[in-house]
Amino acid sequence: MRHSIPKAFGLVLRRFREKKQWSQMELAEKADLHLNTIGMFERGERSPSLDTIFRLAKILDAPAEEMIFLVSKELSRR
Repeated sequence: MRHSIPKAFGLVLRRFREKKQWSQMELAEKADLHLNTIGMFERGERSPSLDTIFRLAKILDAPAEEMIFLVSKELSRR
């Protein structure tokens, strides 16, 4: 099954968050975002702005380009 961009981003975001062993609440607090927003990102129900992607990448100690590459890779999976 191919993913939509929001769904692929959500999978990547969740992996990075879990690698830090953070809850959605912890990430939301660190990113100054609402908990529901993080949940919607991770479920692929909402797309983050470019500013938000860079903010999340910085907080997660992940280069934004790596996150985008992994989203692209996820999109190409069958």
